[in-house]
Amino acid sequence: MEQKIKINQIVSLTQKSKFGEGKYFGYKKEKFLGIIKITTNKKIIGYGETLVGVYSPKLFKINLSYISSFIIKNSLFESIRELNKLKKNKFFFDNGILKSIISGIEIAIFDILAQANKTNHATVIKNYFNSKFALSNKVKIYASAGSIQSNMKDLKKDLDYTKKIGISTFKGRLATGKNFLKKIELLNNEIDNFAVDLIANTYQKNEDYRNLNVFLKKISTFKPLWIEEILKTDKLFQFKNLKKYGLKFSYGENFNTNIDFINLIELYKFNYINPDLSHLSIFDFNELNKHLGNINKKKKIIIHCWGGAINFIFSLYCAQVFSQQVKLVEFPITVSNFMNKVYPNISIKNSICRIDENVKSFKDIIDIKKLEEIQFSKLTFNFD
Repeated sequence: MEQKIKINQIVSLTQKSKFGEGKYFGYKKEKFLGIIKITTNKKIIGYGETLVGVYSPKLFKINLSYISSFIIKNSLFESIRELNKLKKNKFFFDNGILKSIISGIEIAIFDILAQANKTNHATVIKNYFNSKFALSNKVKIYASAGSIQSNMKDLKKDLDYTKKIGISTFKGRLATGKNFLKKIELLNNEIDNFAVDLIANTYQKNEDYRNLNVFLKKISTFKPLWIEEILKTDKLFQFKNLKKYGLKFSYGENFNTNIDFINLIELYKFNYINPDLSHLSIFDFNELNKHLGNINKKKKIIIHCWGGAINFIFSLYCAQVFSQQVKLVEFPITVSNFMNKVYPNISIKNSICRIDENVKSFKDIIDIKKLEEIQFSKLTFNFD
């Protein structure tokens, strides 16, 4: 049947929401998502999500239109072959914005395949990649929130909510300057396990090397599960000098080529990597999992998810398939409208998250009525 399903139209949409009560670094009170809608000749509609839409909806719209020209009127499998062919061009399609958008298109195609086969997305992914492993029903998630700009009251509120919904691990974003110690003590006292995200590629004040060493020395006594994004990408050569504190580190949310992730594990010796499936192609993700298996590196992947419902649910499905390598999936709990239809369709107990069997497509977990056409050209994230 899949060969008879052909792509009629690909549309770029955005979903916006008030985000984090206006206290999140980089966001101007609202956050935007990049949503891809694919309509087929069989009236099956698939939805995908791309990370690039968070930062520049206009660039997302322009580049999606360009990529779409290669696959319009093709069957689903012809489209997959064409996209994989495009990615062989290492100068242009296999990195950056275009790769991120291709990843979102692939998510939408798998959404269509799940509907066409009348089964869940995890089964479709497993069958497509001929995985020899059984699907896992014990995918663990961690709660992610806490802005650089959060005060103690905000952080306590996030921690209380994390425990209320049945999650025992929390990751918060911190600055390495003064007053960080009180927040670390709060994390240590209020939750079973915690991690810290320094968002160095976003909040560039955290790259002060002296502050960073003071921060790592003090936090090492609290034994966080990991420290994330400790340095800007162009400063990774300094990482070897920061391992002396006996901490574990993760990195990679901004990467979308496998060689970058392989280098993080094999060259830089990071403990974990953070691929984002709305940014890294699922085909790359499959190969990355194979590579980690071949070099006997297990549970090295902590899936990054700082987007919306599609990204999160798709990440859960992928974690079910690639459970040999996936340790945790990030669950953003910051106040927004993005997850409103997710909560009724998942169950969480002891940090294990399961998707309701009634979820047949991604339209079941997003608010279709709130999707909008992209009409503006401004950047929607501020790095200053």
